[in-house]
Amino acid sequence: MLTRPSALTFRTETGLEVYIRPLTPEDAPYLADLFGHMGAESRYMRFNQALSHVDPETVQAGAQQLARVNPDEGAAWLAFADLPDQPHAPLAGARFICTAPGIAEASVAVRDDAQRQGIGSMLLEFLVQQARKAGIHTLTAVIQHSNGGIWQLLKKSGLPYQRRSDGVLVEVTIDIAAQPASAADF
Repeated sequence: MLTRPSALTFRTETGLEVYIRPLTPEDAPYLADLFGHMGAESRYMRFNQALSHVDPETVQAGAQQLARVNPDEGAAWLAFADLPDQPHAPLAGARFICTAPGIAEASVAVRDDAQRQGIGSMLLEFLVQQARKAGIHTLTAVIQHSNGGIWQLLKKSGLPYQRRSDGVLVEVTIDIAAQPASAADF
């Protein structure tokens, strides 16, 4: 069960109750756990580099760095659920970091055993709502051309976006100001 208040609670397409709450600097262990439940391909798709057999100390250091989000520069959230073998399990994370006035780089990651349940869609929708509230009108991301999951997620979202290919990587620009809210007001 959650030890902190959640920003949003929802049920997945499979009936799993998921809680989303803001990321805090104390959440580094949850980020490391999330990373540990992502396979080599998922890590490659999310971080745009091969990250298999990573030293645990390197994972911890990276998680500590990612857990510190300056509120003046962006925001981040974690999604949790009580799994049969892991209560209060971190399932996914989302964040945006401002890169210029009104523009932020966005990312969403879902651990392998929680994919294809609608968690990524809900997190993206939540992230967009929060970014709008923060005055963001454009989200950007660098995505692997072969990342079918994120392309499906973007298509399903209905958000207008442009692509600029650079070999295996694609720079995506998403206009979130032009699209009205499609879900409950978060």
